[in-house]
Amino acid sequence: MIFRFALKTLFVLPSLAGGAVMLNQVETFDNPTDWTSGSRNPTPPIIRPSTGPNGSGDSALQISSSVGNGPGSRLISFNQGDWSGNYSGQGITGLSMDLRNTGASNLFVRIAVNGPGGWFVTDGQAVNSGLGYATFLFGIEPAQLNPAATRVTLGDDAGATLADVSEIRILHSFANSSALGEVANASLRVDNITAVPEPGVGLLAGLSLLFLRFRKR
Repeated sequence: MIFRFALKTLFVLPSLAGGAVMLNQVETFDNPTDWTSGSRNPTPPIIRPSTGPNGSGDSALQISSSVGNGPGSRLISFNQGDWSGNYSGQGITGLSMDLRNTGASNLFVRIAVNGPGGWFVTDGQAVNSGLGYATFLFGIEPAQLNPAATRVTLGDDAGATLADVSEIRILHSFANSSALGEVANASLRVDNITAVPEPGVGLLAGLSLLFLRFRKR
């Protein structure tokens, strides 16, 4: 009982800092989410049952794209709802997630964030085709972000953006200056997105993350 109370306390306290996103927040895609790619995309992200890393009963988000010039040609999904907010105020320094490339081409996945200081993207990580799920960690502290743009103007203040994130994106891009993503014929599955706390939070935070990651077993 004491352990359960401590876990609940850990989850509730970060919400007092304001903003939608919370420290240790986890997205398991068991229910409808705010992750989308816009109304014009003919193949929007969808939640697929029993396709997560734990197999049967474990859902995952599938993001797809096809080569072309219009909507749906870039591998990208964005969230303007429960993953927006004050990342720095919550002590969130990274996002962990399970990724599996189910397409034929290798991908270079990044996280992009937008806010008052403009667009920024993380360093990319290779998610190769033909492999199973693997856990990836994307650092989102100011020193780990690259100024980016959706069209022309690059972001100029990562600290201001992280204090008030209005949109976050998961995308494929070899270039570290674009938050648009790149055209690709691709498919990516995503599960267990986790807002990672800053170092030194303590053992209780680590135990809570383990609890949340395996709660769907």
